[in-house]
Amino acid sequence: MEDVKVNDFVLMVRTLWGEQKKRELLYLEALKKDSMGPFRKVLSQGHLSAVLFQRELHSIYDYFKCFLTDKELGVADMNMRPASLLKDLNDTEEVAGLFKKIEAGILQLYKTLRAHVDRESEARQVLDEHLLRISEFYDTFSKLEMVNRKKTTYVAAA
Repeated sequence: MEDVKVNDFVLMVRTLWGEQKKRELLYLEALKKDSMGPFRKVLSQGHLSAVLFQRELHSIYDYFKCFLTDKELGVADMNMRPASLLKDLNDTEEVAGLFKKIEAGILQLYKTLRAHVDRESEARQVLDEHLLRISEFYDTFSKLEMVNRKKTTYVAAA
């Protein structure tokens, strides 16, 4: 990679790592809610994947960063409070909708980042695996959102 591309790539990996950190904290906050019931398994899996993806992104970042100019990854960069996003959401449909939106944004970041990596590289394989897993979470949240919406419609009709 050329220097300009490497700098852009490093910034994108840093941004994606931050999004994964936010994702981890959001999943933890959602798990604290009493109304999540059967939704807890998906939330737990999401939390674990966010932690794992952060570690893998950290390795990619460390490999490509410039030790003289690029900062270490850390929580100090974050400016979001996950509790505020989930505060007014009480049922699983609303929470699933929020996570669906967040996962969609992260999918876009991964797709953009993928374009900067050689096809045969190990970093590309890691990004592809993350992309696949987050796509699965997106699909799961889409289904949960629709199932709960249908239940609400049936109850309202009765």
